[in-house]
Amino acid sequence: MRTIIYNSRIIWISFILFLMTCPVIGQVKKTRQLTQADYHLWSTLKAESISDQGTWVSYSLMYESGLDTLFIKNTNNEKTVAFAKGRDGKFIGDTSWFGCITADNLFQVINLKTDKIQYTENVEAFSFSNNGKYIILHCNEAEGKTKIVIRNLDGNIIENIDNVTSYSMNPKGNILGYCTSQSNKNTVDLLKFEKEITKTPVVQNRKRQYENIIWQAEGNSIAFVSRLVMAKPFTADIVLFYKIEDKQLFQYDTTIEKVWKKDMILDANYTSALGISDDGERVFFRIKKKPNQNQFRNDLDVQVWNATDKELFASRDNYGSTQDNPRLVCWRPENNNFSEIENDEHSVAILGGTQQFALVYNPDTNKPTFKQEADKDYYLLDFKTGAKTVFLHQQPGTFGKLYFSPSGKYILYFKEGNWWIYSISTGIHTNMTLDTPVSFYDDSNDEPEEPNPYGYIGFTANDESVLLYDQFDIWQFKSNGTLAKKLTFGREKKQIFRLADTDKGNIDHVIFKGKVIDIYSDLILKAQAIDNSKSGYFNLDNKQHLQSIIYEPKLISSIFKAKISNSYMYVQEDYNESPVLIIKKRNAPAKVVHKSNAQHDYYSWGKSELIEYKNSKGAILKGVLFYPFDYDPGRQYPMIVNIYQKQTKALHTYVNPSLLNGSAFNVTYYTSHDYFVLLPDIIYEIGSPGLSAADCVISATHSVIETASIDKAKIGLIGHSFGAYEAFFIITQTNLFAAAVAGSGISDLTSGYLSVNWGYKNMNSWRYEYQQFRMKKTLFEDFQGYRKNSPIFFASNVNTPLLSYTGAEDTTVNPAQTMEFYLALRRLKKEHIMLLYPKENHTIQGRANQIDLTHKISEWFGYYLKGEKKPDWFEAH
Repeated sequence: MRTIIYNSRIIWISFILFLMTCPVIGQVKKTRQLTQADYHLWSTLKAESISDQGTWVSYSLMYESGLDTLFIKNTNNEKTVAFAKGRDGKFIGDTSWFGCITADNLFQVINLKTDKIQYTENVEAFSFSNNGKYIILHCNEAEGKTKIVIRNLDGNIIENIDNVTSYSMNPKGNILGYCTSQSNKNTVDLLKFEKEITKTPVVQNRKRQYENIIWQAEGNSIAFVSRLVMAKPFTADIVLFYKIEDKQLFQYDTTIEKVWKKDMILDANYTSALGISDDGERVFFRIKKKPNQNQFRNDLDVQVWNATDKELFASRDNYGSTQDNPRLVCWRPENNNFSEIENDEHSVAILGGTQQFALVYNPDTNKPTFKQEADKDYYLLDFKTGAKTVFLHQQPGTFGKLYFSPSGKYILYFKEGNWWIYSISTGIHTNMTLDTPVSFYDDSNDEPEEPNPYGYIGFTANDESVLLYDQFDIWQFKSNGTLAKKLTFGREKKQIFRLADTDKGNIDHVIFKGKVIDIYSDLILKAQAIDNSKSGYFNLDNKQHLQSIIYEPKLISSIFKAKISNSYMYVQEDYNESPVLIIKKRNAPAKVVHKSNAQHDYYSWGKSELIEYKNSKGAILKGVLFYPFDYDPGRQYPMIVNIYQKQTKALHTYVNPSLLNGSAFNVTYYTSHDYFVLLPDIIYEIGSPGLSAADCVISATHSVIETASIDKAKIGLIGHSFGAYEAFFIITQTNLFAAAVAGSGISDLTSGYLSVNWGYKNMNSWRYEYQQFRMKKTLFEDFQGYRKNSPIFFASNVNTPLLSYTGAEDTTVNPAQTMEFYLALRRLKKEHIMLLYPKENHTIQGRANQIDLTHKISEWFGYYLKGEKKPDWFEAH
């Protein structure tokens, strides 16, 4: 390993050469024909970070070729530095230093005042101490070993730590814990970063190796595991706990503990399987039963599928029985008390708050289930007494409906259309949202499953109140149920407000840590017009006054705020405006830092337009109509209708032209080839998914034909997945479309209902009864409904030439569904070609296959909608 300092002029020369290859903004605009040879010029702009003062920003340009570049730019003098294939960029302090990793794992750190750059080779990851004086480098060494290098900002190496097996920085960023493994000793040590670096040994042993360090929330203690040096990896048998202030080390040795069950082994071989309580009194870790191979098979390898099994054989064979899943236990190091939290009765636990309580349940209680996920019967476990009390029965298991408060006083949950709060101290359940004048669930939901809530934001300090979303606004509810008030007023202006920082906490190893929202500091809110016509950000100050940062008829995203100045960085784009990076400072106009894809200005890009139409029932819907490049209202154009569900969010989205389209559709590709493109919104009636889609799509298509210069005899239809099901069905109901394309779709609801989802390894019935197919009833309760919405039963009506495709290994939609429709149309002697891509799943991923699919779909529409030459692959053999 070597550390080298070069003059930054080398980077400046590279950057100048980079600029010379790009068109210059401000030249006379020329109109060019966009060709596939130009596609490689396009990049995707990603905002990365902003320095503390807002003086510097970093951003990346990512290319399909993989030749990505990370940039930093001074927002005052526009000084710019480029790092080829740069990643993980971080500013250190306010404006002094920036570090990143570039090609071949070369770490670079630049002094932004002197322009000097230091290089270190073989760096996989890096971080900084909280005082900003030290850089911690994770370096790859020979034979897969890891070295930690500690160096200061002057480039001097302070510490080299060889043969590291595990390391972790404490939450405050001032102590590094690490394990090493060498031929003559194995150690665990702590490095504390202050004015000087001090080292504290934790444990040393020749025969045992240490791994998987995790920290207590305040950094007061660590836990890790140990195994014999000669033992296989992932076979730890001892858990250790170290109190930093007292310098006390405790261990739980599963090989000698009398209460340890002999059929169990330690399963704490990953940091995600360890945890320390906030009070530092308990260590949590996972154990599991010794593996039993082929437990669901007999000597003949015959699979036994019992109709009353809790799970399908496929699930049990792949994942094992839920009774064999790893289980959470609790160890109190001070008195060596060991207890099971998860057991045969309740094999799953949720830890949260201050870990004085857990919610436990048995995932098999309400199985077999025909929902995607079984309902839960929750019990509240008190760690002090060991008592379990009933908490909730038949609670939907969908994520986002149950939370512990950060201080452990409450449990918040969503049930039957309302948010409820449970006080752990009083044992009282309170319906928080019952008396509010608005609903807190998605009342526009048209799926049979219980509607999801608009969302939970978090609790305020000391669990005093909880913040929730309705359709438009943010509400604050006192946790004791005495007060509810709105913090925003979006409903009046049809604006949807959401917290820009969507982090609601994290699962810190085995513990869910809820986030505390400080409503007395400035909060950045994301704002969106309900019809997607405008978007932007607002600032909610500590007096709960709302001020606009940016709100425009464009797509605004990726906002960053400088820590110690009122400077904001965000990305702005439109369908015909390539993304730009903008810096906006208080009392100053917005300033463009970088405009991506300067070559965009050479092309007449067309425009996007929000349309409104009615279906046959009179319901008002929206859609997006994209105009062709160089649009001439004096001529008629073909149009492609791309369908799924609701798509108006695409109104302002800039789409790079590309041949790499896994779901087969790229708006810019087709508008640049002289097509209109329509994305209509679709609404559904329960029990009529196909008929509803046909109604909305046909209505939308007729509507735009009357208002734009579209050749009504040259309209194509395309959809993927659920959109492919809709495309299959729609062409059985109308001859409006001159050609259609459908990828990985369902053609028969009856056989689809009675099929295995090999991705989830459960029955597909939940998709039909509760979710996207919106049938609500079982196949046996509404056979005629399933039949009348199944394309296969109306295949004889098809007069539209159809191109279908699927991945041969699709685990989401069985490829047989595409094959069945192909065989039906073959038998009926219809115009149809099916593409079957080997080794591909639901979305085509292989680069060559993506390009092939894009070309074939383009040629399909080119032949039927534009009269282009018939491709050779159309020919029968």
